[in-house]
Amino acid sequence: MKQPYEQFSVHDFVLDDAFRRWVFEPNEQSMTFWHTFMLQHPDKQADLDEASSLLLHLRANYDDLTDASQQRIQQVLDQAAAVQLAPEPISTTVRPLWQRRGFVWRMAASLTGVLLVAASVWYWMQPNEQYIKTAFGENRSVQLPDGSTVLLNGNSTLTFTDDWNADETREVWLEGEGFFKVAKKQAAGGRLKFVTHTPGLDITVLGTQFNVNTRRGNTAVTLVEGRVRLSKPGVTQSRIIEMKPGQVATTQPSIANVEVRDEKPQLHTAWTQRQFIFENTALRDIAQQLSDTYGLELVFEDSELADRRFTGNLSNESPETLLTTLSITFDLSIRRNGNRILLQRSP
Repeated sequence: MKQPYEQFSVHDFVLDDAFRRWVFEPNEQSMTFWHTFMLQHPDKQADLDEASSLLLHLRANYDDLTDASQQRIQQVLDQAAAVQLAPEPISTTVRPLWQRRGFVWRMAASLTGVLLVAASVWYWMQPNEQYIKTAFGENRSVQLPDGSTVLLNGNSTLTFTDDWNADETREVWLEGEGFFKVAKKQAAGGRLKFVTHTPGLDITVLGTQFNVNTRRGNTAVTLVEGRVRLSKPGVTQSRIIEMKPGQVATTQPSIANVEVRDEKPQLHTAWTQRQFIFENTALRDIAQQLSDTYGLELVFEDSELADRRFTGNLSNESPETLLTTLSITFDLSIRRNGNRILLQRSP
């Protein structure tokens, strides 16, 4: 039965088996599920971060502790034993020691600080997960441990660990849009693979440049240079698809097949040059792009207006420039209330 995670508290997440497995033993499936959940429920981000931190800090191995830490823990246990022998206030109901609220809170207060300090030895020895998120309208360049770079578009997240080994596959997880320049690396068995995981596709490369846009379960991969292989995540018999430069591959959540077509790469990579490039693009698709990247909600007077098409190149430094251009081109009036923008035909 699916858990109502959107209603979970920090306490609920800490006790949930699926969440604990993701924190301690993440795999492709769990990474995809929880990153998609975070994208769909940004209000739960703080709870997820706190729950993850609690689990990691409290998962201490006694053998990893220093002698001083072990002695301090023994002191706390001795103090707990003394508390057990101390007289309790007279009560008409006698309860076992571990059921008495005062004992529980005293023990919690004593042990929490010790465990957090002791666990830090274990915690800092673990691989550090890098979680990078861009705001609406923000572009950010990220350098990966192997020297590869990713330029993130607005409202996007990139996740990876900083402990990449010289002979193991390099892996990142993407939600949103990013342009990758992958460094070519050699290993004992040949070229070292680089895998970009998205909810809809796993993208395996050896050294190349490509763009990935993955939002609402839809994924589009644009190959600019080199060679990539695509496969469906979580599908055992997934067909491997090889792309050539100048091709775009797309997939949707409810469709098993991956569509590959020839298309101008600059239509999908213009944002890396701070430009909008549209070629016979429906206004509803332009509206979706502004929603994904800038957090703007465009509302059209009717569906006929939303289906009208636009061709043009202009700067994307400010979406206001694009809105003004559309209003002049299609003789529209624009009414704005915060991030909600109504487009109507001029009277």
